[in-house]
Amino acid sequence: MIDTRVDTFLDVCRTMNYTKTAGNLNMTQPAVSQHIRGLEDFYGTKLFSYKNKKLELTEQGKYLKKYLETISHDVKNLQEAVQNIRKRKRIRLGATLSIGEFYLPEKLSLFMRNNPEQDVSVTIADTRDLLLKLDNGEVDFILCEGYFEKNQYAYRLIKKEEMCIACSVGYDSNDIKELKDLFKHPMLCRENGSGTREIFGNYLHEYNYSFENFISVSEFTSPHIIKKMLLEGLGISVLYKTVVEEELQNKKMKVIDIPGFQISHEFNAIWKKDSVYGMQYGEWIEKMLYYNK
Repeated sequence: MIDTRVDTFLDVCRTMNYTKTAGNLNMTQPAVSQHIRGLEDFYGTKLFSYKNKKLELTEQGKYLKKYLETISHDVKNLQEAVQNIRKRKRIRLGATLSIGEFYLPEKLSLFMRNNPEQDVSVTIADTRDLLLKLDNGEVDFILCEGYFEKNQYAYRLIKKEEMCIACSVGYDSNDIKELKDLFKHPMLCRENGSGTREIFGNYLHEYNYSFENFISVSEFTSPHIIKKMLLEGLGISVLYKTVVEEELQNKKMKVIDIPGFQISHEFNAIWKKDSVYGMQYGEWIEKMLYYNK
């Protein structure tokens, strides 16, 4: 059982507002303040401070938050296990769109075929949302290609995946000889918060460019829609080769090669650091992604 003060602390970490936390937890604001003071007295340090009238975590607060999130996550798992001791343990997996729609299905279908008794729940979201769900204990582990703080999580490298500049086979890309030539063409890309966009954005930044250099930028929350727009000849996009593999093989799309363009990024399985369930998550990942070849 988690101390109610811990729930209060973690909610304040999410809202950074005592009043909002009071509403979320059906408490009074003085009661929230009392819970935080109680934790500060117990640990002998300030957990929050105000900077320019804005509530912020202290370094000690950030440290405590990381460990209490893991403990809270494990307690939720333990509670579910005790309540459903005669039932099967459900695997709660999160995955980014690129992984969830183009890499995971084949692996997951083989796993489910070989483990028909296993319950599985899959959540598809962008990197930022998945990390938040992981911190909040809504998923057990995630498969992600976006950036994350590696010192704050346990993780395992799944593979390194190459990205490419893609367009329809009939699209006129003859004028593209170097990076700056891309900007003459409409860019079709994922939304802010997606790993794919962040990775390409960082690449552009290395050369002192940004998405604002493109003649136009159209954002989509689905790689499938981007591919349909590409096939209609509406622009270019930077995607993982896995995403357009079928279209490249069928010669419906082509890769635009420019000197020096080489982006590869890690696909990682991520779970809460120091979780008592870490070994179990590792076993699930091994069975799901490696044993079913």
